Amino acid sequence: MAGMDFLAAYDAIPEDDVPQRVALLRTAMATGRAALFAELRARRPVFSTPVGVFVTRHPDVLEVLSAPGTFTVGVFGPALEDVLGAPFVLARDGADVHWRERGYGQLMLAAEDAPRVRELTARIADEVLDEVTGRGADTFDLIQDYARVAAARVAIAYLGFTGIEEETLHSCTRRMQWAFAINPGRDPEIHAAGVAAGRELHDRVAELIARRRSAAAADGSDDILGRMLRTRLPAEYGFDDERINANLVGYLTGYQQNATQCTATALKELAVRPEALAEAVRAAGEGDPARFDAYVWEALRFHPFVPVTPRLCLRDHVLAAGTPRQTVIPAKSVVLACFASAMFDEEVVDAPAEFRPGRPPAHNLVLGYGAHDCVGRYAAQVIVPELVRRVLLRPGVRPLPGAERALDYADTPFPQHYRVRSGRSATTPS
Repeated sequence: MAGMDFLAAYDAIPEDDVPQRVALLRTAMATGRAALFAELRARRPVFSTPVGVFVTRHPDVLEVLSAPGTFTVGVFGPALEDVLGAPFVLARDGADVHWRERGYGQLMLAAEDAPRVRELTARIADEVLDEVTGRGADTFDLIQDYARVAAARVAIAYLGFTGIEEETLHSCTRRMQWAFAINPGRDPEIHAAGVAAGRELHDRVAELIARRRSAAAADGSDDILGRMLRTRLPAEYGFDDERINANLVGYLTGYQQNATQCTATALKELAVRPEALAEAVRAAGEGDPARFDAYVWEALRFHPFVPVTPRLCLRDHVLAAGTPRQTVIPAKSVVLACFASAMFDEEVVDAPAEFRPGRPPAHNLVLGYGAHDCVGRYAAQVIVPELVRRVLLRPGVRPLPGAERALDYADTPFPQHYRVRSGRSATTPS
């Protein structure tokens, strides 16, 4: 759909023809999301639809996400807890589980881990790339052969999923995230598959915890599960092995698919910009991770893993009060905070259509914002860029010419395939 004509087409549909309006909206989101958001920011920045109220301007998105007492995670929270089979920080707001376990997560997923997690990621990524390029084929699947495998191995080594197969970690989290995060119609089959996957992971982790508990005296593992098992909290917190299980599986569910997809989409966004790709390659070899990382996060601004996050409005709220777009959001509304739009808000972000590494952190919402931003952000901030960096350090490993945008979703919500040239072996700096 051409720019600046969605609203005319939408308004031409009778208000009571909900299916046709929803169909047009979903088509625009699937095939022209950037153009749709640009039009909404310019003409209808707070856009009420049958599927929810789209909030598209940067300050308004931040307003929604800064008020968890009004805009709650009640849209997806119950489904997430069905999938996990237990309460979890991402599914709750305010006191009790969220307040307490948010702090617990920040303690377990410590910021101080970042340097060793980067080193761990680099080593694992190189091992996987050696395996893949050593097979002798001209191309390989960046997602299936590299990103999902490397991400899972990092989860095994850092989070502590020792003895659980890489494929189990990946396939279970895919079904779980599909069920709670990308199932707006609550398809019962998708939901049941997610619940079954959650139960499978729970049972495997329960066995793992029992093994680690029985070998506690000899277990000096420096991973997150080991840290959790060694931590003693007051009894009134009720933090038993079931809570450890739910949190560990929850961390994985928020990590595995995200890291896998972001590796592919960041490389894709760099590849479609040859100058940016060349600059990123140079930065990758210079030994300054922060300079290189900026290219990855700017790439992900153009293709965020979570483009829209839903919230449930508990009470009437005046959004953007005192501005020309001031709007009353009625209680019980589903509100769709559009990260992918906010990061391109022309009134906040300078020249948003330009690829500019090193933008102010507040202009990049890839890892979320507010009470429910990424609890493992310090690890994520090094894992994702390093997975991309290890690819770029190999001169011949690049997306196929002419197919740089060819992400194949294979009838799922997540990219499943992305072909790249296998290139030649490269000596990679540490």
